[in-house]
Amino acid sequence: MNDIPDHIHSSLLLVFRRVLRPLTKLALAKRIPVQVIIDQLKKTSVAVCQEEFGLTNKRLTDSRISVLTGLQRKDIKAIRLSNDSEENLPSGAGPLPRLVAHWRSAPGYQDAAGLPLTLPKIGPNPSFESLVRMISHDIHPRTLLDDLVALEYVEVDRSEVKLSVDAFIPRADEGELSRYLANNLGDHATAAVVNVLTAPATAPYFERAVHYNHLSAESLENLDALSRRLQQQTLEKINAHALALQIKDQGNQSAVGRFRCGAFVYYQSPADQASKEPNE
Repeated sequence: MNDIPDHIHSSLLLVFRRVLRPLTKLALAKRIPVQVIIDQLKKTSVAVCQEEFGLTNKRLTDSRISVLTGLQRKDIKAIRLSNDSEENLPSGAGPLPRLVAHWRSAPGYQDAAGLPLTLPKIGPNPSFESLVRMISHDIHPRTLLDDLVALEYVEVDRSEVKLSVDAFIPRADEGELSRYLANNLGDHATAAVVNVLTAPATAPYFERAVHYNHLSAESLENLDALSRRLQQQTLEKINAHALALQIKDQGNQSAVGRFRCGAFVYYQSPADQASKEPNE
């Protein structure tokens, strides 16, 4: 094992171990060899160097990347020549998440109680056809309807479509699940890391959590239900407000920013506390 440089604090290494643990579990479950993960880490290290650690008015040389990363220059050269130093999943939501979000928040698509309307399949606004046209003019409404039916997100009769979920959460499609994981976890990790690197100045991103130990299974169930309900309500309000702002910003050439607000709940039951991930 290589010696750890003196400037690397042990607490930072514990951060990496804790954060990498669930990703390692995913890799092992999907039978991804460790060497493949190492290769991706090398590519990502080179990409981050090129994007974040360049010097003003100076070419970022392989030697400087080697100093920053500890990688051999021959490996760095091969990565830079490969033109695929990092393969990013799209950072935006796909058409299905956007369609569900619009259905729950776009003006004219909810009833007096704020619930999504049951829509005629075709016809003028509001209809499923017009809803799809709000998302894209390049996708046929039938294509998205078939996808929603396959996911059991809608109930369909001969002429109408009813939304039966609160939000789009991938269930089975591995590509969509991977996009969901990469985007949510990636942005959360980015915000958390920027906050750490910004210290002792004020953290630019909001990041908070509530954590309690010594809870019974019944108490965990109670907290889980409360957290899901309150966070769902909050996310729906933010979604409606964000959609209204996006509609307002249409045609604004400077409107190129993106925003993500997430929520999560995690708990360990008393039964598996001793055998699962370490308690923090």
